[in-house]
Amino acid sequence: MAPRASTHTSEPAAGPLDPRRRVVLCVGPGGVGKTTCAATLALGAARRGLKVLVVTIDPSRRLAQALGFGPHTPPGAELVIPTPELAAPGSLHALLLDGKVVFDRLVRAYAGSEEAAATVLRNPIYKATAEHLGGALEYAAIAQLQFLHDEGRHDLLVLDTPPTANAIDFLAAPDRIQELVTNPALRLLTGTGKLGARVLGIGNGIVLKVLATMGGGAFVEDLGEFLREFSGVLQAFREHAGDFHDLLTSPATGVVLTTSASQFSVREALSFLEILHRRSMRVDAVVLNRLLPMFEAAPPVEAVRAELVRQRGDQDSEAELAALLAAHAGIRIQGERSREAITALTAAYPKIPVWALPRREPPPNSLPELRELGEQFVKVAG
Repeated sequence: MAPRASTHTSEPAAGPLDPRRRVVLCVGPGGVGKTTCAATLALGAARRGLKVLVVTIDPSRRLAQALGFGPHTPPGAELVIPTPELAAPGSLHALLLDGKVVFDRLVRAYAGSEEAAATVLRNPIYKATAEHLGGALEYAAIAQLQFLHDEGRHDLLVLDTPPTANAIDFLAAPDRIQELVTNPALRLLTGTGKLGARVLGIGNGIVLKVLATMGGGAFVEDLGEFLREFSGVLQAFREHAGDFHDLLTSPATGVVLTTSASQFSVREALSFLEILHRRSMRVDAVVLNRLLPMFEAAPPVEAVRAELVRQRGDQDSEAELAALLAAHAGIRIQGERSREAITALTAAYPKIPVWALPRREPPPNSLPELRELGEQFVKVAG
């Protein structure tokens, strides 16, 4: 009952990273090992002599420890990961994204003055929403990526995208946050929108007085101040750094989509690939993680029973026989799903390479285990 070779062509290789890229986004459905894949890719690139920074969002506790993050690590700290066997001048750094740290940096860098920055940073609404505003973490990830790319201190940036309920949220976040700058209703509150006041025939002061009566004067004042100053920060950042879309669609940026062979994950991956294609992003590879090989059909029941009796030395083996056959049947189903996943992905996107990583139990949670996993990438299609 040994596994049989896949019907797809397999070729061992270093992995799915395109050597032309300077930025790699690791994306995909939740719960498929995306963070582990990002760390594995980063370590492999560092071992090949690149100066690599992996930006991660929510690693498991043991993986966080392997990357050097402890309970007392300062928020947003960039850590050196001591990694043996690196080809010169390779290095590996890791950064645990902290949305509040990124937004504070944006404010300090792009507010009109130190006084304006201080006004935003002490605003109670800013403090409450910097990390919890819809799309804030996703926007922070893109902003952090832009900062790091502009600094040019690393040969390769690997970004483990946020674990959103819908992975597309990450790509849409800059557009949603930009509504703070362009939404006419919000501009009316900030005192910068003329259209609403002209249509209503009243000044913004009257509008704010009415809203203050309804919702509390201090709150409305804080809200207007926050929207006015913070939207200005975002606008200045966009003007200085350029459109996020330019970076994401540039030849320097590639995408590695990680998924599993489950039908749900494959459907999500196909939907995500369609969105990436529409956004003109370069998908370098799909990684099928936690893949099980195809197993041959089980031998005849009597042959399996005889082997159990031979090994156990008794006849009372019916329970073990049933458990063994059930386990083998389950493994065969998983292997068949792996084959179906490869077929579905290659049928929809024949030009995108598909790579496989084997299932490991427990998942890798140390640098040696990540190194071993990185050596087990197998190209199965494309």
